[in-house]
Amino acid sequence: MRVLVIGSDSFIARNFISTYQSIFSFKSISRLSTGFKEEIVLEDLFSIPNHIFKDVDTVLNFAAIVHRLDIKDKELYDRVNHQLVLHNAYKAKQAGVKLFIQMSTIAVYGNTNSININTPCNPINPYGCSKFNADEGLLKLQDENFKVAIVRPPMVYGGGKAPGNMMRLIKLVDRRIPLPFKGIDNKRDFIHVNNLIQYLFIIAEKHLNGIFIISDRESISTEDLVKTISKSLGKMDFLVKVPSFFLKLLCWLRPNDYNKLFGTLCIENNFQYEDLIKRFSVEQGIQEMVECYKTRN
Repeated sequence: MRVLVIGSDSFIARNFISTYQSIFSFKSISRLSTGFKEEIVLEDLFSIPNHIFKDVDTVLNFAAIVHRLDIKDKELYDRVNHQLVLHNAYKAKQAGVKLFIQMSTIAVYGNTNSININTPCNPINPYGCSKFNADEGLLKLQDENFKVAIVRPPMVYGGGKAPGNMMRLIKLVDRRIPLPFKGIDNKRDFIHVNNLIQYLFIIAEKHLNGIFIISDRESISTEDLVKTISKSLGKMDFLVKVPSFFLKLLCWLRPNDYNKLFGTLCIENNFQYEDLIKRFSVEQGIQEMVECYKTRN
């Protein structure tokens, strides 16, 4: 199978290509050189030549601006996460590509503590809105000859230096900074990068289409997560209990921050081939990230 990966310099894409390069025939396009075979480096991903999509069975799109506090420009999010996706999907369709896999996000659902395939989308920030608009546009492009798979994972971790808040939490635990999670009985779902790329492999191999909500299916509380990190670091955890009125105040004043730190996020997977996933555990993923953290500090 001939697979074109757009945004091959991303963390997930690098893991995907490295793992399955002996199975798929890859072409990759990125803004930064990764050293993969048949790689094209382009500063502007709007300028991918039409002929690159020829003789390609499946396109995987990883190119995106993730939710970053330092980027406030709604137009930039829309241009990269929405317009660029549809621009290249249209080129793929015109070239005869059969399947377009879009890396989306659960951010399209906004602030909710329970997600399943019937949960209405309600994005609340430029990142979530731009991703949702891309998803909707892709579904409109779909027809009998051009199928679309939209993958909506939670926060990705494991596999070394995964981007996001997990590595920040590891740094805080290592520095013995008091963390206010003692007694917090929430449950949150994440996804190990090696579990995620297995889902992507199955979608590509079996030519599946639709919207896929996926996770590790191994919920963990923030308190237990800190304890797991502490154990991997070989340190005692430094958890403190905060008054309930403080949590209620934070929930009222900063609901987004409260939900990320103290809230519950339960995800009901709708993938029909769950039994094919050889699961990596939270403990494995944390250990991988801790080892990466130690080598770089």
